[in-house]
This record gives sequence, C-alpha cells and structure tokens, in this order.
Amino acid sequence: MMKSMKRLLAAIFIAVALTGCAPWIRTGGPFTSQARNVTVDLPEGWMRLNTDDYILITRDGELLQSVLIEAFHVDETLKHTKKKLRRGMLPLEASEVIMDNISSNNEITSFEVKENRSAKVAGRQCFRALFTYRDREGLKIKSVYYGFLDGEWFYGIHYTAPQRHYFDRDIKTFEKIVASLRLAKTS
Repeated sequence: MMKSMKRLLAAIFIAVALTGCAPWIRTGGPFTSQARNVTVDLPEGWMRLNTDDYILITRDGELLQSVLIEAFHVDETLKHTKKKLRRGMLPLEASEVIMDNISSNNEITSFEVKENRSAKVAGRQCFRALFTYRDREGLKIKSVYYGFLDGEWFYGIHYTAPQRHYFDRDIKTFEKIVASLRLAKTS
C-alpha cells in the first residue's frame, strides 16, 4: 500500500512538473482542429496540449487521465505492429490492427481486451474496445478506444487512466467528448 501511495505521489509530482513546462492551454467548449479534421466539445477546466499533431487533453495530468484524439492516413506505418490498416476495412478488422499495435508496445504488459464491439461515432460505424494493461511500473491502466475509417483516414479517440479511482471518475466526461466528435469535412 505504501509503495502504491509513493508511486501515486510521484506521478502527481511529475504531472504537475510537466504541466508547468509544457505548452498547455485551459479548455472548455467547442474546439476545431483543422490539422486533424475534427470538431469536438472539450470539457471545462481541462487542459489541452498545444500541438497540431493530435489533440491531447487531461484534467489532472496525463499520467492520471488523458484523452487522445488522433487522425492518420491509412498508409502510415504503425509503431509497434507490422499489421496495416487499409481502406474499406470493417471496424472490427481495424480494431484488431489497433489492438495489436497497442499490445505489441514493450512498455506495457498484461494486456487484456475486456470488450470489443461495434459502436457509432460522428455518424460512422466504429469499434469500441475496452482493455487493461500494466505500465512499466506495474500500475494497472484501463482504456477505452473508439476508432473508425473515413476514406483514406483513420480516426481514433482514446481514454486512458489508472484503473483505480481515476478511470471511473472521468469515463462519463470521456463519453460526452466522444458523443460530441464530428468531422470538420467528410471524405
């Protein structure tokens, strides 16, 4: 128990230190990323990393909870798998590629998909995968990942938090973010 408390305090310290150093912006309300082609309602009081590469938001620091919205071309090589996305894939086929990419990351262990089902985001058929893993410190992490293809682009929205306390606390906020997501332009 004491080791867990020390780890949590270290994570909070690092998150606070990183927040002071990184180009974070307070959020709240509608946000459009032209570079990622998405419009989304961001929760009040959270922080957004100021980058065009992806949308990353957190309330208490990205080690405690984060929402990542990404868009990339289906021809892009994924970092941890040799599997490829392709135009016209069914959502659950795309899920297999994305889950393999995550599970093949050597920074994580004990990867386990708890649920993988069809869903809808931005009016499109997608997958919704719920999974857990342990980080390199042994902390149990829980994640939800929605993903879909639109023409030559893959869109993913991913919530990650320690399973204990933080995941359940912010899952409803994440689901509201997912419900608000729209493509700025459609293929």
